[in-house]
Amino acid sequence: MLTRTVAAVLIAAASLTAAAQDASLDELLARASKRDAEAEYALGMMAYEGRGVPRDPGQALRLVERAAKHGQLEALNALGFFLQHGIGTAADPARAREWYETAAARGHAGAQVNLGWLYEHGLGTERAPAIALEWYRKAAAQGLAEGDFNAASLLEAGAGAPPDLAGAAAAYARAAQKNFAPASHRLGRLLEQGQAPGGEYGSALARYQAAARAGLPEAQFDAARLLLAAGDAQDALDWLQKAAQRNYPPAQALLDDPETQYRMASLLDKSSAVAWLRKAAAQGHVKAQLALGIALEEGRGTAPDPAAAASWYEKAGGAGDADALYRLALLLDEGTGVARDTVRARDLLARAAALGHEAARERMARLLGPGLPQQDTGSPFKGLR
Repeated sequence: MLTRTVAAVLIAAASLTAAAQDASLDELLARASKRDAEAEYALGMMAYEGRGVPRDPGQALRLVERAAKHGQLEALNALGFFLQHGIGTAADPARAREWYETAAARGHAGAQVNLGWLYEHGLGTERAPAIALEWYRKAAAQGLAEGDFNAASLLEAGAGAPPDLAGAAAAYARAAQKNFAPASHRLGRLLEQGQAPGGEYGSALARYQAAARAGLPEAQFDAARLLLAAGDAQDALDWLQKAAQRNYPPAQALLDDPETQYRMASLLDKSSAVAWLRKAAAQGHVKAQLALGIALEEGRGTAPDPAAAASWYEKAGGAGDADALYRLALLLDEGTGVARDTVRARDLLARAAALGHEAARERMARLLGPGLPQQDTGSPFKGLR
């Protein structure tokens, strides 16, 4: 949430940079020595950002404070920001509020957002969500996306009042129209949950993808989640990997989840599927172990390797998978990829048959003739599937 106030002061810095962009450093220094507030503010922000001069928070604070005391509007907001966050001095949100109030009263949209933040969270003043909402709306009326976004967050949460989801959705939509990625993401959440007009899969996905393209990892994750549920594994994988590269823990957790890996394998092409099956099988996913065994035995998406197939069948069969037991029995009976062992093959067939595997029962019937007993209710594999 801190990024909302950061964004406001950076907007201020950018506007001053544009105003002073034709001035050289020497010219700014000369103007600042004459108590030129614009130059003082410009130099202060340069020192804060380390742009063209060494980064020096203390010097930044002194220059910005001088400009603020001369009434420079951007400096009033920036000084409040420095005091709120302890830049070049100890944090003092009460003093920050005073400077924000001066700038906000003069119509500075960034200061209005920052002041609303203090009232919303009770920093340097009593917590007052209603006052915060008023300031956010003032900033939004000036076209600042953060104003609409913060107002929407308050309306959604219902801080100090019942939640207003329709109002929140409208405010998020206005901020999203200004290409504010967090607003697109939050609107997507409301749409997905059916808490905003027009809520449906396509609408939510479009909002998530808009924010995802802007680089928001939580939106990349949510877009991937919906795409995966719809069976679009490749696009889902692309977004998950982007979010994971941005160190978003839920994305990495989903990529590491064996059930998700198995799901990916079922949706991707054969060569890609094998790689995901290996990931899931290595984590003990029984269905993935069986599927990987089949792929290796039959050469689906990989070179045939019946010996490796037998190894994975062994693992899945040990967890009680009847089909794995049956397939391993066939390899042993025929000596394919493993040493032939008809005795063990029959034992595995019997275990698979006891688990209700019909092909195993039929093969046992051919081997033993009439009178094959029904499922062995005393089998240690009883009930396993």
